[in-house]
Amino acid sequence: MLSAQNMSKTFGAAKALEGVSAEIGSGEVVSLVGENGAGKSTLLKALGGVFPWDSGAVMLDGQPYAPVNLADAETRGVALVFQELNVNRSLSIAENVMLGRLRNYRRFGFLDTRRLNSDAQAILERIGAGISTSTDINDLNLGQLKIVEVARALAADPRFVFFDESTAFLNNRESRQLLAVIDNLRKQKLGIAFVSHHLNEVFSISDRLVVLKDGRLVGSFLAAGMTEAHLHGLMVGREFDGRIFPPKTMETGEPRSAITLEEVVGAGGLGPISLDVKAGRIVGIGGIKGSGGDLLLQTIMGIGDVISGTMSLEGKAFRPRNPKDAWHHAIAYVPGDRTGEGLISEFAIEENLTLSARPVKAGIFVDRSRGGIITSEMLSKLKIKTSDQSQATSTLSGGNMQKVVLGKCLATRPRLLLLDNPTRGVDVGAKAEIYRHIRSLADDGMTILMVTEDLGELIGMADEIIVTRKGQISCRFEVGQKPSEEEVVKWMM
Repeated sequence: MLSAQNMSKTFGAAKALEGVSAEIGSGEVVSLVGENGAGKSTLLKALGGVFPWDSGAVMLDGQPYAPVNLADAETRGVALVFQELNVNRSLSIAENVMLGRLRNYRRFGFLDTRRLNSDAQAILERIGAGISTSTDINDLNLGQLKIVEVARALAADPRFVFFDESTAFLNNRESRQLLAVIDNLRKQKLGIAFVSHHLNEVFSISDRLVVLKDGRLVGSFLAAGMTEAHLHGLMVGREFDGRIFPPKTMETGEPRSAITLEEVVGAGGLGPISLDVKAGRIVGIGGIKGSGGDLLLQTIMGIGDVISGTMSLEGKAFRPRNPKDAWHHAIAYVPGDRTGEGLISEFAIEENLTLSARPVKAGIFVDRSRGGIITSEMLSKLKIKTSDQSQATSTLSGGNMQKVVLGKCLATRPRLLLLDNPTRGVDVGAKAEIYRHIRSLADDGMTILMVTEDLGELIGMADEIIVTRKGQISCRFEVGQKPSEEEVVKWMM
């Protein structure tokens, strides 16, 4: 039994945890649920040895527990699997599983690959991974790579494993693979703590639910018998009526063209693609991972080269040389990897929000007062939870980080907004806020291209839907059409 009593943790002036108590027993999955900034990841990271808590007591199997780092937590029987993928593609599957323990497999300076592969394979088979160590690691999908991370955590022979939004960057099939592994671990009597903003995953895997709100414990509940509406009410203090997508605005007249692509072929296997996007519309782009939607956004943004074909922006020829060139044409891009591409996490919130804002910068000089005004505007509009503007972005929850990325783009006052999975890793309440803001931007005339792997989001938000497959458009659903998820999936395969 892992038992935490009255845990508190602050980051500067922000109270991340305040008097939280929770227990995790052997052979059960306990899901931590709550809005972005509720304290879920903070609790797991503190218990997993990432940073110390300020006050409170934790007991592990009846003994005091206070790890000084991740390695110390592992030696005590607690392992943590993070949200971000952490595998080394230059190493083999077996080397990744045993990373940090490879010295145990060296003899006379040489790696004993036979014993290494055998031990790693035994761990993979223990969790029902269905992965062979003889497979090239670059042939694994994201779900399988995440399972390799789980196997690495199990190499320490833990009694408790924490999953901190580990499905956030996985598609539905990959998430099911990981959830099956977690269920296998539960059957082997390991204690599991699980964090996910996908409530269907929470309900499918959980024995108990620990609900947090604003860093405080709301309560611990049995998952059996809990409804999504009741859980949402516990998380945010009000019942959820299921209406997450704002109504679509009826068009009056024929809108002008915002961006047009004619037989565009881009780097990485994009195209040929022809597309005419009208101003003020949200065009949703669906497809399986790697089908070309992300490449399309990157090509428009000047990240990927145009090999052939033509593009025009509001009727004028357009071929961006780089992202800065696209930015000068009032195009903004929210990337799929918020921490790797969207933010400088060590910077303060204000610095990130105003990093690219035109009104703030004049040459090498920065207008601090104007920067503060823009920051306050974005914090208010997007409901970003923070103690103050100078707070380090790295201390925010994943969902609030995502809002900062979106706010940074909106601060540039774009006319064309490119979104790559804009609500990935965001709770249902914050999703609704982001959706309302995106719809409001479109109603005000902004053109939005949105790639998403969430079919509900695609159908619920888009005015027009295109489906990509192998770098090309396989199907287009016009304005007014509302396809079923099955119809969309048919054109993805």
